[in-house]
Amino acid sequence: MSAWLRGVVLAALLVCASVQAAESPPIHPAIQAAVDSQERPPKDRSRDENRHYAELLEFFGVRPGMTIIELFGAGGNTAEVLARAVGPNGKVYMQNPDFFYERFGKKAVDERLANNRLPNVVRLDKPLNEMGLEPNSLDGAVANMVLHDFFWLSQDVPGVLKDVHKALKPGGWFGVVDHAAPAGSGAEHAKDRDHGTHRIDEAYVKKIFAEAGFVLEASNDVLRNPADDRSKPFYDESFRGKSTDRFVLRFRKKSN
Repeated sequence: MSAWLRGVVLAALLVCASVQAAESPPIHPAIQAAVDSQERPPKDRSRDENRHYAELLEFFGVRPGMTIIELFGAGGNTAEVLARAVGPNGKVYMQNPDFFYERFGKKAVDERLANNRLPNVVRLDKPLNEMGLEPNSLDGAVANMVLHDFFWLSQDVPGVLKDVHKALKPGGWFGVVDHAAPAGSGAEHAKDRDHGTHRIDEAYVKKIFAEAGFVLEASNDVLRNPADDRSKPFYDESFRGKSTDRFVLRFRKKSN
């Protein structure tokens, strides 16, 4: 290879590296430490490869000292990572409706929070439409692969989004991750708890958030899977060891 050609190849590699760096911002040390924590349960850490927590939390803008709510937090896997990232001066509300405990029991949550192991996590065991959040009290909100569930948990999903919007401080963010439904399908794949595919249309999500007063600030392709035809629920056997096509969106409450 000539010196000229070597120079061209090296220049191309440097450009590619620069583009990748621009597309993948560095992870805040507090987020990386939270994800890497050996105090997290082994079962939680075994799921990290398909969840990309570090990239997601960085994209949402999680930082030490923040007050964040995780909606329908279930057993608390995501809430724990959030709690470790915001640190002792931050707070995470882990919301679950009574239905979750009635169907799955409280054992997982009780064990996660036992002996004050996550002192900055506050359980919020209330329905989505009755959370009682203080206005302008939150820095951020997260719905991680559960927004589709809102449509069978609540008869007024727009009301839930408006409540969260009101509870966020000016400039606060709302991070959403969910399983993509076929384009144009709205919430039809989300409404039936027992027979639906537990997916939701990305364009529809953008629409209802805009109607609730949010501004779509950015999207991220870190969890995309173009091989998924979006026809099966996320728990289908065909996804064992694989991931659905998931969209990642960051909405913002206007600062004025």
